Amino acid sequence: MKRHASDRRACGARRGAGTAQRVQAASMPDGPQQQQQQQQQLQQQRGIEAEILSLALPTLATLAADPVASLISTAFVGRLGATQLAAAGVALSVFNTASKLLSVPLLAITTSSVAQALGSAEQQGGKRQTADISATVSAAIQLALVVGCAQALVLGLLGPRGLAAWGAGPGGPLFADATAYLSARAVAAPATVLMLVLQGCFRGLGDTKTPFVGTLLANALNILLEYLLLFVLGWGVGGAALAVGLSQAAACLVLIVLLQRRCQLGLVGGEALRRSLGYLRSTGLLALRTLAIMAVYALATSLAARTDPAHAAAHQIGFQVWLASSLLADSLAVAAQTLLARSLAAGQQAASKVVVGATLRLSLVLGCGLAAGLAVGRDNVAALFSSDPAVLACLAAIMPFVILTQPINALAFLADGILYGVGGFGYAAAAMFLACIPAGGVMLLYSHLAAGSAAVLDAQLKAVWAGLAVLMALRFLTIWLPLVLRRWPFDRLEA
Repeated sequence: MKRHASDRRACGARRGAGTAQRVQAASMPDGPQQQQQQQQQLQQQRGIEAEILSLALPTLATLAADPVASLISTAFVGRLGATQLAAAGVALSVFNTASKLLSVPLLAITTSSVAQALGSAEQQGGKRQTADISATVSAAIQLALVVGCAQALVLGLLGPRGLAAWGAGPGGPLFADATAYLSARAVAAPATVLMLVLQGCFRGLGDTKTPFVGTLLANALNILLEYLLLFVLGWGVGGAALAVGLSQAAACLVLIVLLQRRCQLGLVGGEALRRSLGYLRSTGLLALRTLAIMAVYALATSLAARTDPAHAAAHQIGFQVWLASSLLADSLAVAAQTLLARSLAAGQQAASKVVVGATLRLSLVLGCGLAAGLAVGRDNVAALFSSDPAVLACLAAIMPFVILTQPINALAFLADGILYGVGGFGYAAAAMFLACIPAGGVMLLYSHLAAGSAAVLDAQLKAVWAGLAVLMALRFLTIWLPLVLRRWPFDRLEA
């Protein structure tokens, strides 16, 4: 009995010692295991950063291709005469205003919906999930054609009123040419909308190279057709608009053929059609968002135009430089949106957080780099746009705003991409209104106060740019705060 008791005490002591050792081992970090986990996390981060760049760089090239082609097109139309160039400019402004209200939101929603379908397929697999991708893509294409036809109808019926609102009404010297240009672009509106939606489909599938090829094809064909229709056949500004429509239609056919190789396309109904109709609500919300920011930009242009020609010209130069730099940030936003929507749909919250962190870091570096580049080359940048001493002096007064807002601009555009990636389209509209109202108020208030200052015109222009700075700061903060706090709509990152 004594021997058994001593054995039990010895076993208890050994168990106690073993437990203590296990507790001690659990409390101490496992060196090799911890290093392996850190290495895996580092590899995942590097892989995601590489994927971000692989999506962002072709997107940047795609975004940059259109302005270059537009410059060439403007040069061609300018050869026809000042009246034709002015008429085409007014008509294009009317067309873009009507088109961007729905087309750009539809692009964002298509990108997210296709990326989500792809993420769900990666998580669950199987033919049904593959069929869901095909149904989502097909529904987006059908919706694009419906929206495009509606735009064509609206522009056809209300186009002359739009031209009159832009100062090119009946009886004016611009009306005939502007009507010819707008009518041709209106007929091709379905191709314009479809081109954007097809880009969104490929982006959602994680392919930004194919849309770049399609954009290059459309622009090259447009330049060729414009030269032929304008200078060989003599069709005037209507021929220039027709060239745009034909080139976009040809590019759409090529993109559809390439898309067909990725997923089966066809007419859809039932659940897929109901889901696509649900996209109309999100499209409408983003259209309101677009309308709000366009109103602030229009207010800025209007207030600048009330100064004098030199200050108005300086504002336009600064504004174009300001917007051009956003192309770089937009490319990061597209990458963030695509990867975030896909990873969340696949249930990969850890990867989603890596995407958010990596894109925020890259965006901040990009913004600071743009600010530094503009600060160093500010004189050379100004000289590219004007040689007028008065314009250059006015531009020097607002360049600090252009330079210092670059980091916040980059973060604001990136924040939009993150917001779209989590599907926060309703919040995007509300946040933009929260940013636009104070920004417009700053412009109006400080412009009024500036009227009593010694350097009235300089002060009024600075008031406009103070409002633009407020717009971008609030645009970022209204998204960044709920992102950091993981509040709606970013609570999905913690699900």
